Amino acid sequence: MQRNATAWEDPAEEVAEISYLEVTLICELTLDRLRCSCCGGQVRSGPWGGNLASFLAMPAYYRAPLRTFVNDTESSVIGALAVANRKAQFPLSPEAVEAWELQLSPLVQGCRQLISELPEATQFEILLEYPIPRIGKRIDAVLLMHNVIVAIETKTGFSATTAERQVDDYAIQLACFHAPSIHRTIVPMVISDGHVAKGGPRPFADDVVRPCRQASTGAVGNLLVSIAREEYDPISPSIDAVAWDSGIFHPIPPIIDAAVTLYSENEVFEIGHACAAKEDLDKAISSLTTIVRSTREKDEKAICFITGVPGSGKTLVGLNAVHHSDIRDTASFLSGNGPLVKILREALIRDDVRRSQISGKRRTRRAAETAVYAFIQSVHRFADDHYKEQAPTPAQRVIVFDEAQRAWDSQQNERAKRPAVSEAHMMMDVMNRHAGWCVLVCLVGGGQEINRGEAGLPEWGVALRGFTNWKIYASSDVLNDRSGGSFSLFSGDTDCTERISAIDNFHLKVSNRSIRATQMSKWVDAVLRGDPSAAKDIAEQMSSPPIVSRDISAVRQWLREKRRGLTRAGLVASSGAARLRTDGLETSFDFQERFEWERWFLDRDSCEESSCDHKYCNDVRASSRLEVAATQFKIQGLELDWIGVCWGEDLLWSGTEWLSRNFNGKTWKANKDLQKHKYRVNGYRVLLTRARQGMVVYVPRPAKSDSSRLHNQLETTAQFLIKCGMAELTIPTAV
Repeated sequence: MQRNATAWEDPAEEVAEISYLEVTLICELTLDRLRCSCCGGQVRSGPWGGNLASFLAMPAYYRAPLRTFVNDTESSVIGALAVANRKAQFPLSPEAVEAWELQLSPLVQGCRQLISELPEATQFEILLEYPIPRIGKRIDAVLLMHNVIVAIETKTGFSATTAERQVDDYAIQLACFHAPSIHRTIVPMVISDGHVAKGGPRPFADDVVRPCRQASTGAVGNLLVSIAREEYDPISPSIDAVAWDSGIFHPIPPIIDAAVTLYSENEVFEIGHACAAKEDLDKAISSLTTIVRSTREKDEKAICFITGVPGSGKTLVGLNAVHHSDIRDTASFLSGNGPLVKILREALIRDDVRRSQISGKRRTRRAAETAVYAFIQSVHRFADDHYKEQAPTPAQRVIVFDEAQRAWDSQQNERAKRPAVSEAHMMMDVMNRHAGWCVLVCLVGGGQEINRGEAGLPEWGVALRGFTNWKIYASSDVLNDRSGGSFSLFSGDTDCTERISAIDNFHLKVSNRSIRATQMSKWVDAVLRGDPSAAKDIAEQMSSPPIVSRDISAVRQWLREKRRGLTRAGLVASSGAARLRTDGLETSFDFQERFEWERWFLDRDSCEESSCDHKYCNDVRASSRLEVAATQFKIQGLELDWIGVCWGEDLLWSGTEWLSRNFNGKTWKANKDLQKHKYRVNGYRVLLTRARQGMVVYVPRPAKSDSSRLHNQLETTAQFLIKCGMAELTIPTAV
């Protein structure tokens, strides 16, 4: 490309005549001079829409009308991809960029055939390497056919591939999370000369996300023409390519994905892609970092309480905080949730090793473990290591304590042969040993205390009375107890008023976990407080309300068929639902403690990718096999796309109230302990708020001959849930 940007007599007109991709390469080298020549980045004409700066910052590596794409040389397209890749937050490997040398030609030829048979296709737009920031992946190509979105995954060679699952997952991400794609027709497409493994039934969202289409490299044009003839509607509103390219994603990312993304030193919310939940979460993070800076400057000590309903993003706020540039060098993330610590650690270790292999700088698993273990720690281990005479003061001056409502009370500490003070007191005492400033950040979920000894938020208020030099920051909801008790920091009068500051951004009121039923948390609250009328009203406002079934085989079938792409499904059950053993579900403490839950959460149930080493796939322990149910203790703080909640006799509707029971090996005995009853209700609250895309509730209908089952009460409970707005599952029960 022999061009001299400074020699143009009219730079704007000259730019309009040259290749769309040449502008990218020129701008990479002479951006400042081009801005000066072109009125500060404003280009008066050209296929990129007039703003050079916007063009350079657009999320896709490449975007152009088809008429431009088919006329650009392959070398210029590949050059643009390489340039964009150097700036990307989720860069492609060198091999992936080189693969475009093989992938580009079939796509170009296919688009040429589409234009020859449908001349108006010259106005269609194509985007290459379009990012999905929620999962840190890129779609090979997206073709915007006026009113239709074609998501394309291209595989080279003749090897077998699971590309259909991969592109299905991309299509689901667009349909569920990408604002400009919602309610648009989306067609996933695979280009491959090898065997493409089928992903199974496709009942989910097929009115919007069509079944995946496949073409060999020589038949791309035929398939594109076929899709256009079936789906293209010139009367429908067209998709604005510029707006689509920079469209926002929502809701918040799954917590495991977010942790991996942050740990790899990327932002969860990639530049150019906002998130619908981003504003509220950013406000909380901004307020927190401001307090940390102020506390450091004034050499003070502070404690912050960030509260929220299940799925509102508390953990994500904490993970973002410990990675913030002002905090990360002196911060650690702690949790009293053992399974959460284990799962996040394993996810980070696997990703660390994977990225090191891609970069060519191989890192052993042992080295990755050392780094990850220092970042995510068990709060119990941390407290034990530092709360003793002559113990070292922690190196960290900022500690984020996830699920701080689970901190043990003094009685539980004594039972565990620990000091006879609460864990809240232990943590404050440990951090108070710093000679200068420090900050303790407590992330608290309301109504989620699920086990004996979990003191809840009020125990922190008790501990604070003994540390009078600490500043206190919390939302007015917590301080004024407007939440009905779930978020009460101080019970009754307090002498801490003068050192309290209300930070309203510290209470997250809206659950962002459920994609299709954003009011799920409110629905669960209504169900568990025994208000079917309110629950039904909420369910009727949901686009995908939960459903109920009396057949475990039907539940498993529904979960299998709802999965699409790389989404995960799983069964969950209360730890007290002992008689679910007859359905093949084991909830006993011994089994749950010995099971490898990192496999359940992270491994894939199947894989046919020939290049895969199958180290973390084809595993019967994976959640999507639907063979093992996780209890509230294993699933709390985590989530899956599709959840099957298996109800047990440990919490049943009497006709007027919820009653909890315990099984003694022979019969069910009423639970008369109010605190234990509260834990049981909260356990079901956790189970009912784990789904991101959809939930089915299984209420057993056991054989009448089984005297260990509470038949009438199970029937009453099923009917109550239906009154709460749950529809009955009607799919065929054959598996």
